[in-house]
Amino acid sequence: MNSLRPLNISPFQSDLLDLSRWIAAFLVVAEHLRSLLYADYEHQGGLGALGKTFYFFTHFGHLAVMVFFVMSGFLVGGKVLERVVQGNFSWQKYGVDRISRLYAVYLLALLLGGALDSVGYHHFNEFGLYDKSFSGRIAVIEQNFHATLSLPIFAVNLVMCQTILGPVFGSNGPLWSLANEFWYYLLGPFVFMLAFDKRTFWRILGIAGLIAIFWFLPASILIYAQVWLLGALLYFINGRGLVPLWVSLCLFGVCLTAARLEWVKNPLIQDFLTGISFAVVINSAAGVSRRLPGNNWSRKAAGFSYSVYLCHFPFLVFVVSLLFHMGAIGYPGLATFKLASIYFMVLLTVLAWCYLISLATERQTPRIRGWLNHGLARKPQVTGEPQIPPGKI
Repeated sequence: MNSLRPLNISPFQSDLLDLSRWIAAFLVVAEHLRSLLYADYEHQGGLGALGKTFYFFTHFGHLAVMVFFVMSGFLVGGKVLERVVQGNFSWQKYGVDRISRLYAVYLLALLLGGALDSVGYHHFNEFGLYDKSFSGRIAVIEQNFHATLSLPIFAVNLVMCQTILGPVFGSNGPLWSLANEFWYYLLGPFVFMLAFDKRTFWRILGIAGLIAIFWFLPASILIYAQVWLLGALLYFINGRGLVPLWVSLCLFGVCLTAARLEWVKNPLIQDFLTGISFAVVINSAAGVSRRLPGNNWSRKAAGFSYSVYLCHFPFLVFVVSLLFHMGAIGYPGLATFKLASIYFMVLLTVLAWCYLISLATERQTPRIRGWLNHGLARKPQVTGEPQIPPGKI
C-alpha cells in the first residue's frame, strides 16, 4: 500500500483530458448526424477523397465512448481508490458528488428529449423517424421511439436502469452508456474495498455488493466495466513505466485505424484495444511538462461535453424530421454540396443548443453539490483530496 501515490494530474494530462473529452463528444454527434442525414457508405456512388475522408472520420462514435469510459475510470475510479486505501472513503460524500454530477444534466435531458420526441412525432413525422416507419435502414435508429415514451420507461431511465429493466426513453439512445457509467460508479468502490481495505466489515461489504451487482447487471454492462476499471488501474502506474508520448499516440492511432477499418473483426477486441491504447496515452502524458496549445479553448469546450452527449440526439432527430417536413432534405441523402452545408449548419446548431443547456445544468454542478451537502448537514471535505483539476468530474 505504501507504494500508492496520490492521483496528481500533470498540467499536460489535464489539457489532454480536456481535449479528449470534447473531441470524443464531437465524434459521437458527428456520427449520429451523418447517419441521420446521409445514406450509408455503400449506397454512395463515386465518392472522392474528401467524401471518403468524411465517412471515415464520422464513424468513431462508439470508440469515443470507450475513451470516455477510460477517462471516467481514471478520474472517478482513481479518486475512489485513493480514499479507500487511505481509509477515508465516505459513501455519503461520494453519493453527493456523483448524483450532483450526473443528474444536473440528466433530468433535464430526459424531460427535453421526451418533449422534443412528442412534438416531433405529432407534427413532423412524415419520414417516420419517430415510429420507425421509414423504408430502408438507418443505423442509429434501432427502435420505435414513440413506443418508448411512457411514464414507466421514464421511471426506469430515471433510476439508471435503461437497457437493464427496460429500453432507453424515447429517442435518446446514447443514454445506454450513462447507465453503464452509473453502475461502474457503484461497482468500483466495492471492488476496491474487497481488494485493498484490510477491515473485515468492509471486505464483506465489498463481496456482498459485487454479488448483488453481478446478479443484477447484464453481461454487456459487466464486460465494459473492465474498460472503466482499466482507467482506475492508471492510479497505480500514473507516471511510471512511461513510453514516449509520440509512441503511445502512434499506438493509439494504429488501434483506432485497425478498429475503424475492421482489420480486427471482433467488436469487443476493437473496443478493448482502443481503451488500452488510450490508457497508455494518458500515462505517457504524465511525463510531459509543457502545456498543450489551445488548452483554454479545450477546457471551455470540455466544460459542456457532458451536456452534448446527453442532449444532442433527440434534438438531431427533431431537426432532421423538421427539415424533411419542410422539404429541405430527402432520403436517401446523397453527398452533395447542399447536404454538406445542411450537415454543418445542423452540427453547429446542436452544439449551440447543448451549450445553452449546460449553462443551466452542467455549469451549476458545484452549486447543486453545495445544496445537497447543506441539505445533509455535511460540510464538503477539503482535506486529503486527490489533486484533480476542477470541472473534470
